[in-house]
Amino acid sequence: MLHMFMFLVRFRCFSERDAKLLQQNMVDHFFYDAEDRMVLNHRMNARGTRNKYLKDIFLQWRGCVAAYDEGIIRGDTFLAAAIWRNVFKADEDIDFGKLALTVSYVRRFLSTLDKLSDDDIIAADVELTHPREEFTLVGSRSKLLSQQLEKTPPKGAAAKA
Repeated sequence: MLHMFMFLVRFRCFSERDAKLLQQNMVDHFFYDAEDRMVLNHRMNARGTRNKYLKDIFLQWRGCVAAYDEGIIRGDTFLAAAIWRNVFKADEDIDFGKLALTVSYVRRFLSTLDKLSDDDIIAADVELTHPREEFTLVGSRSKLLSQQLEKTPPKGAAAKA
């Protein structure tokens, strides 16, 4: 769902008519595939049972889109919270390094999609990479953080002066 969301964000850059068509087709294919997997992999032959699960998945999808949109707009802490809930299943023992890698990956991939032409997007001429490629960026110390720490006096320093 995360990759679908990132492509849907890029589809929003198309004309309104094309954007709606592309978004609808992607979501339709996702749900057709989900239904096929229910039948083939889980032997859910009863249409009513499949429809119940598809409705649940659709509600999850809408929640993901809303959470990721908020994260894109409000900043990395909100995006990290959305990814933590939806990708890492709100695991309390999360590896924060992996979460940071994923947030950085989403930002970079959205930037990459933004730089591609509409024709490249339509032709699906897009290469997905692995979030671990963000390790160099995420693993490096922030210059801005270092400057902020140098400006901030240590606790108790004001009381001693």
